[in-house]
Amino acid sequence: MNTQKPHTIIGNGIIGLMTAYHLTNRGVPVTLIDEVNPGDRAQASYGNAGVIALGSVMPLGEPGLWLQGLKMMLDPQSSLTIPWSYRLKIIPWLVKVLKESSVTRWDQNARATAELNQLSGIEWRQMITRLRLQSIIKETGWLKVFETDRSMQAMDAGKAYMEEYGFQYQQLNSDEVRQIEPELAPIFRHGLLQSDSLSITQPDQLLKELKTYLEARGVRFLQQKITAIQRHSDGFLLQGPGESIACQQLSVCAGAWSQRLLSSLGCQYPLETERGYHMLFDSVPGLNRPVIHMERYMVLCPMTSGLRMTSGVELAGLDAKANYQPIRAKIVDAKRMLPKLNTVERDQWLGFRPSMPDSKPVISAHPDIDGLFMAFGHGHLGITQGAATGKLLAQLICGEATDIDPLPFDASRF
Repeated sequence: MNTQKPHTIIGNGIIGLMTAYHLTNRGVPVTLIDEVNPGDRAQASYGNAGVIALGSVMPLGEPGLWLQGLKMMLDPQSSLTIPWSYRLKIIPWLVKVLKESSVTRWDQNARATAELNQLSGIEWRQMITRLRLQSIIKETGWLKVFETDRSMQAMDAGKAYMEEYGFQYQQLNSDEVRQIEPELAPIFRHGLLQSDSLSITQPDQLLKELKTYLEARGVRFLQQKITAIQRHSDGFLLQGPGESIACQQLSVCAGAWSQRLLSSLGCQYPLETERGYHMLFDSVPGLNRPVIHMERYMVLCPMTSGLRMTSGVELAGLDAKANYQPIRAKIVDAKRMLPKLNTVERDQWLGFRPSMPDSKPVISAHPDIDGLFMAFGHGHLGITQGAATGKLLAQLICGEATDIDPLPFDASRF
């Protein structure tokens, strides 16, 4: 007989859905609340590169970051864009990132990320089998390509962690890159195939499939915007333009909007928004997997809907207007990389990645507010880490022993 309290989750992107999945497996009644339905293009989960990048463990804060960051800000071809109007506002967050770039902190953050990714790989593969998602999630691997020896050598630190934590990869020469991806131009001296990474043929379809599965298991989906949270009686009152909703236990899994919600409870976390863009073109037959050009920091992703190009990071908060100029400037690089690409734009998109200065998400009970749990701040790895995050948070909610140490992800670190 189930003795768990009903649980409410704000946010039905990949993190909220995965948390609901693991809670439902434990017999917990779950309600998911969001302004949009799973798979809506307003969600960060909609527009990503479609890569479950298990071997991507390197934190944003790395030794020498201050010099690297300065060069990127001065380079008009850089993958990093910070509008002048936002540079003063973001300084406190950037200072926190720099504090995480010591050798010790960098190593600790990389190891915590590797453990979370390792667990996520296990959980994703179990879910693929259980939910029969083989047509949506493929065992293609994740190919990184390099035009220079120097860029390839910069991967050495990451390779050491991949080897230690058992993430499979193969280093390729130029001929081997062409053998597995013959449509690529012969401009790459090196390749690194992270062979145990997975790719998603259409991320929004994955979220819709998860919703269908969860609804069949009794999960309630409420489409309503929540703008504030109040403590109420022995739980919480969720407020928005519609009817207020009372609940006893609550998880905030609202991605980049999580801090705005938590501020109504007096909570402050250093959550920043990495604005990510993509362009959609006609498919290029013969491209077999997502490929990232490491010097240009540009990803070409074959999907059901076409060829998706993602590129770069813009630090400009949640409210600035979209700026498609930097990603459009990459189209010439995409054509150089993939000569058969038809560069007529079919669609463009902007989404908001929630990012913490130590490159680790918050996956935690609130240290001071009973019944409040949180999971947000996954940066570029929301899809990758979603399966593990959902399980870890469900274990914390249900008072179980956890598969990995939750301390690196605890909200009290801030």
